[in-house]
Amino acid sequence: MEFREINVVRKRASGRSLGVAVAYPSLYEAAVKSLSVQMLYFYLNSLEDVYAERLVLQRTSGPEPPARSIESGRLLRDFELILFSVHYEPDYVNIVRLLKAGGVPLLARDREQVVVVGGPPVIANPEPLSEVADVLVVGEIESTLPLLIEAVLSHRGDKRGMLDELPPEKGFYVPARGDERITYSYPERLPPEFHPAAQVQPADEEWRRTTMIEVSRGCPRGCRFCMEGHIFLPKRDRGLGEVLKLAEEGRALNCSSHVTLISLSFFDHPRADDILRGLVERGFEFSAPSLRLELLNRDRLELIAAGGQATLTLAPETASPRLAAAIGKPLRRHALVEVAKAAREAGFRGLKLYFMVGLPGEGVEEARGIVELVREVSAASGFRGVRELKVSLSIFVPKPQTPMQWFGMDEWGRVRRKVRLIVEGLGGLADVRPYKPAWAYVQCMLARGGRELAELLLQ
Repeated sequence: MEFREINVVRKRASGRSLGVAVAYPSLYEAAVKSLSVQMLYFYLNSLEDVYAERLVLQRTSGPEPPARSIESGRLLRDFELILFSVHYEPDYVNIVRLLKAGGVPLLARDREQVVVVGGPPVIANPEPLSEVADVLVVGEIESTLPLLIEAVLSHRGDKRGMLDELPPEKGFYVPARGDERITYSYPERLPPEFHPAAQVQPADEEWRRTTMIEVSRGCPRGCRFCMEGHIFLPKRDRGLGEVLKLAEEGRALNCSSHVTLISLSFFDHPRADDILRGLVERGFEFSAPSLRLELLNRDRLELIAAGGQATLTLAPETASPRLAAAIGKPLRRHALVEVAKAAREAGFRGLKLYFMVGLPGEGVEEARGIVELVREVSAASGFRGVRELKVSLSIFVPKPQTPMQWFGMDEWGRVRRKVRLIVEGLGGLADVRPYKPAWAYVQCMLARGGRELAELLLQ
């Protein structure tokens, strides 16, 4: 498996160097867009006695070829420390597939290597992976990674001693130690030394290059279904000067003037407008994908369009004011229509709307309301056709650590009927892309399950 890339780090390993595999349990295209993978990779390679190499999934189905690193072709089993960054519960299966393909024993108690797993779903509920992982990180990279590396370097060849060194009050869940109270670990600020300006980029596809910048972490809105909004607290913002500095350094190092702004709610940053103006004045193009409807106005839309963003993405979630209030994301129908009209006038060429099917209390009429709302928005704004108007349909999945975690999922057949109603009702008007209901049920099981899922994952 070969990739032509820029900003790849290849360190000459000495006999005392700690080899770390930064493994992403999905395909390369997803891994290279993961800022957490970039953060792990560049921070680890900045350490004198550590070298880090990346591994990714090669196939989504069928037998997985031997799991080897991108940098040197080293087998996964030859790394002393294996880090998995996971963002999506169904990828738990791919963790097992990669371990198996890399010759690593699947159960923590059977192996010498140390397998550590972190990411939002693990923070919310680490139990499904408790038989597979040696360490599950209930915390964020900046406050946990240095402690982990220090413990590993201090106990080379003594796995038990290393595991005992990791304190539960600092976010480390070690299942082999039994039941413990784990304290969520996070940095009070977003330390700049962990955010790489240089990021691995495709060498041959200049149009795909971008500098990812995490503008803020966390969200003050408290939507009742949103896991990330409830686990990444308190909200922390990166300063204006640091954001613009990362953009300037990234332009030189990544050979790209494009910036991807990462945030759960961009315009909740106190200097959001100054960030966009600063980027435009410096000749950057950018995309700001997470935009709250109620925080948009004509000036902001024109500023975003000036940054070269061609498609405006909004997430009303539902067309029902009743359901919108219930999930903590109030909907003003008139405001959505007006923002869509203003987006067209500002020069946006496309509109993408995210809706959620299967919310508690949702009936067929509410699903039909989505069709009516999209039609109204299209008629008022002029966005129409599969190239200009896109509708994404997700399925409500109750997530742990949210106020809606104990709700049940909608009945399978009813979800399918509602999805079909929306797809058929918007046929020809919009490009409708529904999430497969079957995967939503799998996601729910993995999100809320416990240790009993280990046997299922291993199969």
